[in-house]
Amino acid sequence: MDKVLREKFSLDTQSINQAIEETEKILSKVKIDSKDALRLRLFLEETMLKYRDFLSENALASLRISSYFGTFRVSLRVRGESLDPFAQKDESDLSVMGSLMANSETLNMDWRYRGGANLVTFTIAKQQKISQILSILIGIVSGAVIGLLINAFAPSYAIDISGKFLMPVANAFTGLLCVMATLMCFGSITLGIVRLGDISTFSTIGKKMIRSFLLVAFILTLLNTAWLVPGMTFGMSSSMSIDFYDFWNIIIDFVPNNILSPILEFNSVHIIIIGLMFGIAMLKMGNKADRLTEIFDEVNTVAILSNGYLNRFIPVYVGLMICTQVLSSPSSLILGYAKLILIVAIGEAVILLAYTMVVCIKLKVNARTFIHKLLPSFMISLSSASVGAAFVTSINTLIGDMGVDDNFAPLSYNLGGILFRPGYCIVFTACSLFSANLVGIEVTWGWLFAAFILSFILSVATPPVIGGTTVCFSILFSQLGIRAEALSIIISINAILEFLTVAVNNYCLQCQIALLGNSFNKIDLNRLRQR
Repeated sequence: MDKVLREKFSLDTQSINQAIEETEKILSKVKIDSKDALRLRLFLEETMLKYRDFLSENALASLRISSYFGTFRVSLRVRGESLDPFAQKDESDLSVMGSLMANSETLNMDWRYRGGANLVTFTIAKQQKISQILSILIGIVSGAVIGLLINAFAPSYAIDISGKFLMPVANAFTGLLCVMATLMCFGSITLGIVRLGDISTFSTIGKKMIRSFLLVAFILTLLNTAWLVPGMTFGMSSSMSIDFYDFWNIIIDFVPNNILSPILEFNSVHIIIIGLMFGIAMLKMGNKADRLTEIFDEVNTVAILSNGYLNRFIPVYVGLMICTQVLSSPSSLILGYAKLILIVAIGEAVILLAYTMVVCIKLKVNARTFIHKLLPSFMISLSSASVGAAFVTSINTLIGDMGVDDNFAPLSYNLGGILFRPGYCIVFTACSLFSANLVGIEVTWGWLFAAFILSFILSVATPPVIGGTTVCFSILFSQLGIRAEALSIIISINAILEFLTVAVNNYCLQCQIALLGNSFNKIDLNRLRQR
């Protein structure tokens, strides 16, 4: 449904009442929560009254109502001077809108000023009968049980069922999620830059983000290396030389060859670079880019709505991925390298705990509340090992549940997705040091320093595409002189570790964004603390 309810009506009392009545008639026919319907009616009425008082009764407005994939939207456009109807001057300025907004989990409001008009959007998501966390848990348990039953009663068919039936379906769904997430990734970072207002603001925020991401990655790599050193067997040979030619190739690969490959491959490095170029150029253009900004915004909205529809099938998708892993993972491999898996799991659990404690203490958030908010996106990325699959849920968590600014959240999430992957700091250092002992390499302090530097650089430079970690492990092991047979084992182990690593990266990134948002005053701490 997409309908222009009223067009070019004035904001006098009679016209406002008629607009509210017509909106209520449509709301009564839409399957949304009655409380949200009441809130929307009150919000819409108060918004129009604010614009009437700020502008005049003769100000022209238009009202559009649309419904896509279970999401209901009311868009109000008012021509005239800029006014944010949701801004609060002080604590005594709390209105009906402000007090009711704190109690709504499914109703979101947005204001933008474009082309000489105020655009206010109210969005209501249809309430789910089963919570997202519970539905994902059901998917995980169901997938594991089905996989175990197939292994128990039809072991000879397990590989065929996984490779010929389950994986094609799961890969197809992953492709759909990644295509939509690619459009959102590009649109979010471009629009996020444009809405910062000026190039100096982008420069200030961007530099601080990058410094923060790189500093944390460096510290985590250093701490993990120091933690593993007592278990190493050191030799007396001289330091080894390192050829950095492969690193130069990684840097060159950051530049996209064409505009289609980043979308087809969901290469977020290239998407970020293109988005940054477009966003900075549009920011410099100023008002001349208003029309282009509007087009980007509409494309981004389509991607968000499409992802909202696809997210209904996330529990089924998670179940397929879990079932596939149960059917295809050799148990002997897991048992043989249980120590390495345990080392990585402990290291990443420590990171999760440390980040949770820092956010909860510094931002004064209840730990249980905070973990509950981040749990859905964590479980999606844990079960699928895909950033694309958890992209929409993560953005919704940052904006809707954590109160991060709706322009700052996508920009920082996309940029952090490239430079901030603390889970890889653990994986690369643990795998290289564990393998060195395994194959009997004579470790020196020079070798250890090389392993530390290589792990840090690769944790930042790992291409976010299928096979990206395999390429990096090849570089890491060849530079450190670790034999090829150890590489093949580690690559197999990483197929299991990847699920936890991606989930840890995603969780810690959202924590880091919350901390950055606080330093930039880009987060609503009251919403973050709200249960």
